[in-house]
Amino acid sequence: STPFGAYNGLPQKRNSLAAISSSSHGYFVGGNAGTSPRVCTIERLDFSSETFSAPFGAGNGLSQARYLLAAVSTSSYGYFGGGYSTPPATYHCTIDRLDFSNETISDIGDLSQARRYLAAVSNSSYGYFGGGTAPPQVCTIDRLDFSNDTVLDIGDLSQKRRNVAATESSSYGYFGGGD
Repeated sequence: STPFGAYNGLPQKRNSLAAISSSSHGYFVGGNAGTSPRVCTIERLDFSSETFSAPFGAGNGLSQARYLLAAVSTSSYGYFGGGYSTPPATYHCTIDRLDFSNETISDIGDLSQARRYLAAVSNSSYGYFGGGTAPPQVCTIDRLDFSNDTVLDIGDLSQKRRNVAATESSSYGYFGGGD
């Protein structure tokens, strides 16, 4: 474990990663570590001690190394969808599920189309992955049913766009901005 302190952060420097949390831990997933291959690493931040650890063992993590992915979570699971990796340039549609109870990763299926620069929101029943680029930009919204881990293309954003941001209330999800 690495102490979190004022100048300490993730054990591995990277950008364009995703993050989710359970009631006791935060999880930082995937990312771009620069000129090295993209990573599938998952690091866990213990909220009570503010220390990082890699609970999945050496070499374990996402089913594919990728960055520019989106994430949602429930009280029991975290889900990571889409993303991008190089070399070669590859757009991903995979959804991986992290089980908080035993910290195992499962590939549960795919988004309706591979893409990066997407955003995600959730409520207690569903996760929604919207927008992104494949290229070109897409407007697709996929709904992930948390009760059975199935994915359904439910419609479109008002415009095709990437780099969107998302936020939610208990009743609605909002996708905004982008290009």
